Amino acid sequence: MPTSTILCANTGWRWKNTWTITSRISTATWPCPKTLVESDAGSPMKLPSRPLILRRLFCLCAAALLFLMAPAGAAPISGPIRIGLPDSLLHQQYTLLSEWRQYLTNRLKRPVDFVLYKKPDEATVQLDTGKLDFAWVTDYPNAHVKDRVRLLAAPLYKGQPLFTSYLIVPDYNHATSSLLQLKGAVFVFTDASQNGSFLDVRYQLLLAGENPDQFFSKIFFARSHREVIKAVALGLAHAGEVDSMVWDALAKARPEQTAQTRIVERTHVYAAPPWVANGHVDQSDFDDMQRVLIGMASDAKGAELLARIGIDGFVPGDESTFERITNMRRALGAE
Repeated sequence: MPTSTILCANTGWRWKNTWTITSRISTATWPCPKTLVESDAGSPMKLPSRPLILRRLFCLCAAALLFLMAPAGAAPISGPIRIGLPDSLLHQQYTLLSEWRQYLTNRLKRPVDFVLYKKPDEATVQLDTGKLDFAWVTDYPNAHVKDRVRLLAAPLYKGQPLFTSYLIVPDYNHATSSLLQLKGAVFVFTDASQNGSFLDVRYQLLLAGENPDQFFSKIFFARSHREVIKAVALGLAHAGEVDSMVWDALAKARPEQTAQTRIVERTHVYAAPPWVANGHVDQSDFDDMQRVLIGMASDAKGAELLARIGIDGFVPGDESTFERITNMRRALGAE
C-alpha cells in the first residue's frame, strides 16, 4: 500500500566543549487513503458526498494533530543525560566538573552532559522546554512552574538540607549591624527570582513595617551570587545579600574575594537549593539519578567529590521544607 511520511524534529542543546545544537528526527508512517474515484478492482465508483469527504479529511487531520502533540513524557531518555549546574556554586572548577561528570557516567552507565548556567532562571526555562533532563537549581521554581518539574534531591549542608543567606557589606564598613540601618542605600541582589536574597530582604522589610519598593535608593541585579560579592567588595553597592552556600564555597575556593566583604546578618534557614527533574523524565531515569546522588556519600570517590563541592551529601527532596518560602511569596503577592 502506498504511504506518506511525516517527519517531526525535536531540537535540544548539548554541552560539549562549546555550545552545539543537535536534532533528533522521529518518523511516523501513515497509510494513504484509498482513491475516491476507483475501487479495489479498478472500476469506477460513485464519489462520496461533499459532507462525507469533509468528515474524512477532518478525521485524518485530527489524527495527525494528536500524533504530533502527543507528549514524550513516558519515554526513557535517549542519548546523553543533560544536567544543568549553577556556575555560582561551582566557581569554574573545571577539573571537578570533569571528574563529577565521569563519576555520574560510570554510575548511571549512561553518557552525561553538563550544562553550566549563570542566570538563575536559565535552568528553569530549559527544564520547562525539555532542553535539560535534570538540574541543580539555585531556587525551587514557584507555583507557576513547579507543576512541570519534579523535586529529585536536596543537598546536605552542615548536616541539614537547609541554608541561610548572608547580608554583606564592604569590609571597610564597620558601622552597619542590621538591614534596617541600610535605608536609602544602594543594594545589589542576584536576581528577582531568588528565594534567599531578593525574596528574603523584601519579606524582612515588610515584617518591619517598611515598604520594600521604597526602602532603598537604588537596587540592581548582578545575575549571580559571585557577582553580588564582587559588587559589594568593589564598593559598587553599599550592601547585598547572598546565599550562604555560595559565599562559604567561594571563601574556600577564592578567599581573596570574600575577604573584601563582611557578614552583617544571617537570615532564617531555608530549604537548600535542590536538584529537580524535567516533568517528562521517565520514572526509571528519575530513580537511577536519585539513587546515584544519594549514594555518593557511601563510596570513596563520591565522598571526595562532595567535599570538593562543599556539601555533605544528598537526600530525597521533601516538598514540606519549601513551605516557608511559599508563605513568604504569598505575603509579598509573588505566588
